[in-house]
Amino acid sequence: AAHALLDAPAVRRGLADQLTQELDRRVPGAVHDPRTAAAVAAAVRDPRVTSAFADTIAAIHQALMTSDASTRTAAPFTIDGRSVSAAVHDALAPKDPKLAAEVARVPPLVVKIKAADLPHLHDPRSTADVVTVLAVAAALLLVTASLLMHHDRRTISRVGRRTAFLAVTPLVVFVAFPRVLAHASGDAPQIAAALLRVYGNRVLPSAIALVGAGLVIVVGAIVWPRRLAVSSHAPGHAAPRYTGPESPNRAPGEPPPTITEKMYL
Repeated sequence: AAHALLDAPAVRRGLADQLTQELDRRVPGAVHDPRTAAAVAAAVRDPRVTSAFADTIAAIHQALMTSDASTRTAAPFTIDGRSVSAAVHDALAPKDPKLAAEVARVPPLVVKIKAADLPHLHDPRSTADVVTVLAVAAALLLVTASLLMHHDRRTISRVGRRTAFLAVTPLVVFVAFPRVLAHASGDAPQIAAALLRVYGNRVLPSAIALVGAGLVIVVGAIVWPRRLAVSSHAPGHAAPRYTGPESPNRAPGEPPPTITEKMYL
């Protein structure tokens, strides 16, 4: 998720602005140098800066989810300045060795990510596990009860369709919604689209599995042999035909008589 965030233009632009301000403060000669902006843009894409940014995002996530209040801090989180300074130095060295040498002499550049007043969420994994087990048990119970009441082709096919329909929401949220946000203006939609695409890689396999399971159930209901006997108490079904001895008065070729519901009762 951190790498995807850094690919978002809004995040990259914000880091570049902070890095440019810090560079201008530490190295006054970089203020009017036109090569500074290009060096900063290259430094933001440097793998060392990307890894340092990912480590900082992981630290923010840990502080957000931890249950230990002593590890939480209201101060901004700082990206490893040594990686940032090294990336800026290497980007400037081929074009302006003198400015690159000045960057190497000053203390590491500081780039901060504001994350004050983090909410206290605790670790949600234990709660998620309990909810998952209860939800799966409730779903299996309801499906079993439904099939025990009516287990004809139509009911089994309905179970398959509803199983496949469970994949609609994750497909809309993690596939369609990020494509819509990509065309929206503003920084927040860009960041949300980047995160949804990353988390979608974890969610979509489950959605595809639901679609596959639903299709298997529907196809199984289609190829399953029809029931030969239907309960006479089920409304809407025809009464069973007479299978007793042949009537002596029945004309040749005449079908056997059908027992009406009144006669059957």
